[in-house]
Amino acid sequence: MKAHLYRWSRHWLVTGDIPHNESHRHISASVLLGLLGEFELSVNGVRRHTRAAIVAPEVEQSLSAPNTPLLIVHCDPDSEVWQHFKYLLLEEDSVDIPPPSQLSAPLSSLNSQAGDARIAAQLIDDWLGELGTRAQALDPRIADTCAYLRQHLPERIDLEVLAERIHLSTSRLTHLFREETGVSLQRFLLHLKMLQAIRLWQPGMTLSALAADAGFYDQPHLARTVRAMFDALPSSLTQEGALRVHHCEDIG
Repeated sequence: MKAHLYRWSRHWLVTGDIPHNESHRHISASVLLGLLGEFELSVNGVRRHTRAAIVAPEVEQSLSAPNTPLLIVHCDPDSEVWQHFKYLLLEEDSVDIPPPSQLSAPLSSLNSQAGDARIAAQLIDDWLGELGTRAQALDPRIADTCAYLRQHLPERIDLEVLAERIHLSTSRLTHLFREETGVSLQRFLLHLKMLQAIRLWQPGMTLSALAADAGFYDQPHLARTVRAMFDALPSSLTQEGALRVHHCEDIG
Protein backbone atom coordinates (compact mmCIF):
# COMPACT_ATOMS: atom_id res chain seq x y z
CA MET A 1 0.00 0.00 0.00
CA LYS A 2 1.30 3.44 -0.98
CA ALA A 3 -1.07 6.25 -0.09
CA HIS A 4 -1.33 9.77 1.25
CA LEU A 5 -3.59 10.84 4.10
CA TYR A 6 -4.59 14.51 4.37
CA ARG A 7 -6.04 15.25 7.80
CA TRP A 8 -8.09 18.29 8.78
CA SER A 9 -9.79 18.69 12.16
CA ARG A 10 -13.02 16.87 11.24
CA HIS A 11 -12.43 15.02 7.98
CA TRP A 12 -9.58 13.42 6.11
CA LEU A 13 -8.79 12.37 2.58
CA VAL A 14 -6.87 9.25 1.54
CA THR A 15 -5.61 8.86 -2.02
CA GLY A 16 -3.48 6.24 -3.71
CA ASP A 17 -3.44 2.52 -4.44
CA ILE A 18 -5.72 0.95 -1.84
CA PRO A 19 -5.40 -2.85 -1.51
CA HIS A 20 -8.43 -5.13 -1.62
CA ASN A 21 -10.03 -5.32 1.80
CA GLU A 22 -12.63 -7.48 3.48
CA SER A 23 -15.71 -6.32 5.35
CA HIS A 24 -15.03 -3.52 7.83
CA ARG A 25 -16.99 -0.73 9.46
CA HIS A 26 -15.94 2.91 9.68
CA ILE A 27 -17.27 5.16 12.42
CA SER A 28 -16.78 7.97 9.93
CA ALA A 29 -18.80 8.29 6.74
CA SER A 30 -17.01 7.39 3.49
CA VAL A 31 -17.12 9.23 0.17
CA LEU A 32 -15.32 7.14 -2.45
CA LEU A 33 -14.06 7.96 -5.93
CA GLY A 34 -12.26 5.86 -8.54
CA LEU A 35 -9.77 8.25 -10.15
CA LEU A 36 -9.35 6.27 -13.38
CA GLY A 37 -12.56 4.27 -13.53
CA GLU A 38 -14.98 2.09 -11.64
CA PHE A 39 -14.18 -0.02 -8.59
CA GLU A 40 -16.09 -2.76 -6.77
CA LEU A 41 -17.88 -1.72 -3.58
CA SER A 42 -19.67 -4.13 -1.27
CA VAL A 43 -22.15 -2.66 1.24
CA ASN A 44 -23.86 -4.95 3.74
CA GLY A 45 -22.78 -7.89 1.58
CA VAL A 46 -24.25 -6.54 -1.68
CA ARG A 47 -21.62 -5.91 -4.38
CA ARG A 48 -21.79 -3.30 -7.12
CA HIS A 49 -19.47 -1.45 -9.49
CA THR A 50 -19.39 2.31 -9.20
CA ARG A 51 -17.27 5.34 -10.03
CA ALA A 52 -18.29 7.37 -6.95
CA ALA A 53 -20.38 6.55 -3.89
CA ILE A 54 -21.24 7.50 -0.31
CA VAL A 55 -21.39 5.03 2.58
CA ALA A 56 -22.99 6.11 5.86
CA PRO A 57 -21.22 5.70 9.23
CA GLU A 58 -21.31 2.28 10.89
CA VAL A 59 -22.19 0.43 7.67
CA GLU A 60 -20.26 -2.68 6.64
CA GLN A 61 -18.26 -2.20 3.45
CA SER A 62 -15.38 -3.65 1.47
CA LEU A 63 -13.45 -2.42 -1.56
CA SER A 64 -11.65 -3.90 -4.54
CA ALA A 65 -9.96 -1.51 -6.97
CA PRO A 66 -7.26 -3.37 -8.96
CA ASN A 67 -7.46 -1.01 -11.96
CA THR A 68 -7.72 2.44 -10.41
CA PRO A 69 -6.27 4.44 -7.55
CA LEU A 70 -8.94 5.62 -5.14
CA LEU A 71 -9.71 8.88 -3.46
CA ILE A 72 -11.61 8.45 -0.18
CA VAL A 73 -12.96 11.26 1.98
CA HIS A 74 -13.65 10.10 5.54
CA CYS A 75 -16.06 12.49 7.25
CA ASP A 76 -16.37 12.65 11.02
CA PRO A 77 -20.00 12.16 12.11
CA ASP A 78 -20.13 15.74 13.44
CA SER A 79 -18.30 17.38 10.53
CA GLU A 80 -19.72 20.08 8.29
CA VAL A 81 -18.47 18.17 5.25
CA TRP A 82 -20.61 15.18 6.26
CA GLN A 83 -23.63 17.42 6.86
CA HIS A 84 -23.34 18.32 3.16
CA PHE A 85 -22.79 14.82 1.78
CA LYS A 86 -25.37 13.00 3.93
CA TYR A 87 -28.16 15.02 2.34
CA LEU A 88 -27.62 12.84 -0.76
CA LEU A 89 -28.18 9.53 1.06
CA LEU A 90 -31.96 9.89 1.35
CA GLU A 91 -32.06 7.50 4.34
CA GLU A 92 -30.11 4.79 2.46
CA ASP A 93 -26.91 3.17 3.75
CA SER A 94 -25.10 3.88 0.48
CA VAL A 95 -25.81 5.60 -2.84
CA ASP A 96 -23.87 6.31 -6.04
CA ILE A 97 -23.15 9.95 -6.81
CA PRO A 98 -21.75 11.77 -9.85
CA PRO A 99 -17.94 12.03 -9.86
CA PRO A 100 -16.31 15.46 -10.09
CA SER A 101 -16.57 16.84 -13.63
CA GLN A 102 -12.86 17.65 -13.78
CA LEU A 103 -10.16 15.28 -12.60
CA SER A 104 -7.26 17.26 -13.96
CA ALA A 105 -3.48 17.10 -13.86
CA PRO A 106 -3.10 18.77 -10.44
CA LEU A 107 -4.51 15.60 -8.86
CA SER A 108 -1.17 13.96 -9.55
CA SER A 109 0.32 16.30 -6.96
CA LEU A 110 -1.81 14.64 -4.28
CA ASN A 111 0.29 11.49 -4.68
CA SER A 112 3.65 13.22 -5.02
CA GLN A 113 6.20 12.83 -2.27
CA ALA A 114 5.40 16.23 -0.79
CA GLY A 115 1.66 16.10 -1.43
CA ASP A 116 -0.51 19.17 -1.86
CA ALA A 117 -3.04 20.00 0.88
CA ARG A 118 -4.38 22.98 -1.06
CA ILE A 119 -5.36 20.81 -4.03
CA ALA A 120 -6.92 18.26 -1.68
CA ALA A 121 -9.06 20.88 0.05
CA GLN A 122 -10.09 22.49 -3.24
CA LEU A 123 -11.16 19.15 -4.69
CA ILE A 124 -13.59 18.56 -1.82
CA ASP A 125 -15.00 22.10 -2.04
CA ASP A 126 -15.44 21.90 -5.82
CA TRP A 127 -17.12 18.50 -5.63
CA LEU A 128 -19.59 19.70 -2.99
CA GLY A 129 -20.32 22.73 -5.16
CA GLU A 130 -21.06 20.57 -8.21
CA LEU A 131 -23.33 18.27 -6.22
CA GLY A 132 -25.35 21.25 -4.99
CA THR A 133 -25.51 19.88 -1.47
CA ARG A 134 -26.93 21.72 1.47
CA ALA A 135 -25.77 21.32 5.05
CA GLN A 136 -28.22 20.80 7.90
CA ALA A 137 -26.66 21.91 11.16
CA LEU A 138 -26.37 19.51 14.04
CA ASP A 139 -28.62 20.05 17.03
CA PRO A 140 -26.59 22.60 19.04
CA ARG A 141 -26.70 20.38 22.15
CA ILE A 142 -25.12 17.52 20.22
CA ALA A 143 -22.59 19.83 18.57
CA ASP A 144 -21.65 21.06 22.06
CA THR A 145 -21.27 17.49 23.32
CA CYS A 146 -19.03 16.56 20.39
CA ALA A 147 -16.88 19.64 20.99
CA TYR A 148 -16.59 18.76 24.69
CA LEU A 149 -15.48 15.20 23.91
CA ARG A 150 -12.97 16.46 21.38
CA GLN A 151 -11.51 18.90 23.88
CA HIS A 152 -11.29 16.54 26.86
CA LEU A 153 -10.96 13.11 25.19
CA PRO A 154 -12.04 11.24 28.35
CA GLU A 155 -11.04 7.66 29.02
CA ARG A 156 -14.69 6.59 28.91
CA ILE A 157 -18.15 8.08 28.41
CA ASP A 158 -19.85 9.41 31.56
CA LEU A 159 -23.46 9.77 30.47
CA GLU A 160 -24.59 11.62 33.58
CA VAL A 161 -21.93 14.31 33.21
CA LEU A 162 -22.62 14.78 29.51
CA ALA A 163 -26.41 14.87 29.95
CA GLU A 164 -26.24 17.34 32.83
CA ARG A 165 -24.14 19.74 30.76
CA ILE A 166 -26.89 20.13 28.16
CA HIS A 167 -29.91 19.65 30.46
CA LEU A 168 -31.15 16.36 29.01
CA SER A 169 -31.85 12.97 30.51
CA THR A 170 -29.26 10.29 29.81
CA SER A 171 -31.73 8.32 27.69
CA ARG A 172 -32.68 11.39 25.63
CA LEU A 173 -29.01 12.28 25.07
CA THR A 174 -28.21 8.73 23.95
CA HIS A 175 -31.11 8.70 21.48
CA LEU A 176 -30.54 12.22 20.15
CA PHE A 177 -26.79 11.71 19.70
CA ARG A 178 -27.31 8.63 17.53
CA GLU A 179 -30.13 10.33 15.63
CA GLU A 180 -27.97 13.35 14.80
CA THR A 181 -24.62 11.64 14.10
CA GLY A 182 -25.49 8.07 13.14
CA VAL A 183 -23.18 6.62 15.82
CA SER A 184 -23.27 6.01 19.57
CA LEU A 185 -21.41 8.15 22.08
CA GLN A 186 -19.07 5.25 22.87
CA ARG A 187 -18.23 4.71 19.21
CA PHE A 188 -17.71 8.43 18.66
CA LEU A 189 -15.19 8.49 21.51
CA LEU A 190 -13.38 5.50 20.01
CA HIS A 191 -13.27 7.38 16.70
CA LEU A 192 -11.70 10.39 18.43
CA LYS A 193 -9.02 8.15 19.93
CA MET A 194 -8.26 6.78 16.48
CA LEU A 195 -7.89 10.34 15.19
CA GLN A 196 -5.58 11.09 18.11
CA ALA A 197 -3.44 8.12 17.11
CA ILE A 198 -3.22 9.46 13.54
CA ARG A 199 -2.25 12.90 14.84
CA LEU A 200 0.41 11.58 17.22
CA TRP A 201 1.99 8.91 15.04
CA GLN A 202 5.58 9.53 13.97
CA PRO A 203 7.94 7.23 12.03
CA GLY A 204 9.77 4.97 14.45
CA MET A 205 7.16 5.28 17.20
CA THR A 206 6.29 1.97 18.87
CA LEU A 207 2.68 0.83 18.69
CA SER A 208 2.53 0.37 22.47
CA ALA A 209 3.59 4.00 22.99
CA LEU A 210 1.11 5.18 20.35
CA ALA A 211 -1.73 3.22 21.98
CA ALA A 212 -0.99 4.69 25.40
CA ASP A 213 -0.63 8.26 24.16
CA ALA A 214 -3.85 8.09 22.12
CA GLY A 215 -5.96 6.80 25.01
CA PHE A 216 -6.34 3.12 24.10
CA TYR A 217 -6.23 0.55 26.88
CA ASP A 218 -3.21 -1.20 25.36
CA GLN A 219 -1.62 -2.16 22.04
CA PRO A 220 -4.08 -5.03 21.35
CA HIS A 221 -6.98 -2.58 21.79
CA LEU A 222 -5.45 -0.31 19.16
CA ALA A 223 -4.81 -3.28 16.85
CA ARG A 224 -8.41 -4.51 17.17
CA THR A 225 -9.73 -1.04 16.42
CA VAL A 226 -7.60 -0.59 13.30
CA ARG A 227 -8.57 -4.07 12.08
CA ALA A 228 -12.28 -3.36 12.60
CA MET A 229 -12.15 0.07 10.95
CA PHE A 230 -9.74 -0.59 8.07
CA ASP A 231 -9.31 -4.38 7.76
CA ALA A 232 -5.60 -3.83 8.35
CA LEU A 233 -3.00 -4.25 11.04
CA PRO A 234 -1.36 -1.08 12.44
CA SER A 235 2.02 -2.36 11.26
CA SER A 236 0.84 -2.42 7.63
CA LEU A 237 -0.10 1.26 7.86
CA THR A 238 2.93 2.45 9.77
CA GLN A 239 5.65 0.59 7.85
CA GLU A 240 8.06 2.89 6.04
CA GLY A 241 6.66 4.32 2.83
CA ALA A 242 3.16 2.81 3.21
CA LEU A 243 1.25 5.90 4.29
CA ARG A 244 2.34 9.52 4.27
CA VAL A 245 0.33 11.70 6.65
CA HIS A 246 -0.23 15.42 6.01
CA HIS A 247 -1.67 17.45 8.89
CA CYS A 248 -3.63 20.30 7.29
CA GLU A 249 -4.95 23.56 8.68
CA ASP A 250 -8.67 24.29 8.48
CA ILE A 251 -9.62 27.22 6.28
CA GLY A 252 -12.44 29.55 7.11
